[in-house]
Amino acid sequence: MKTINRHPARCRRFQPGLLLILLLASFLVHAENSGYWQQVASRINASISEAEAQYAAGDARAARAAVVNAYFSQFEDSKMEAAMRMELGSKHTWQVEKSFGRLRKAIKKGAPKKEVTAIAEEIRTAIGSDAKKLDAAGISAQVFEVNQ
Repeated sequence: MKTINRHPARCRRFQPGLLLILLLASFLVHAENSGYWQQVASRINASISEAEAQYAAGDARAARAAVVNAYFSQFEDSKMEAAMRMELGSKHTWQVEKSFGRLRKAIKKGAPKKEVTAIAEEIRTAIGSDAKKLDAAGISAQVFEVNQ
């Protein structure tokens, strides 16, 4: 049975609006499901991706600076490192920390881009996965505030 669309122009006119509404709803659901640690992970991973891009562009100094920023200004300052130690264990956390150092050293020694990309992806995967675990466990960033 064939359906007849009596107002094809009107349907086409509202499709982009409907698509925008669906995309916005999808974003809001994702944002609601992204807890504090996933937001921190997103910032860390953006810095790691920046380091990777800087290295690919030939700027090893900026790439190393982006790794240092990801580690000290984000991973440590956000207390993600402390939260991981508490919830996921010191051995696991040490392995993730070691990956930041391996990435910085690979960039410094001029390693092939493929090696730098592999280490960067290892960090992004670990940080993303660990952030989900921290959020699922309900670990609050305020737990690590001084004088709490």
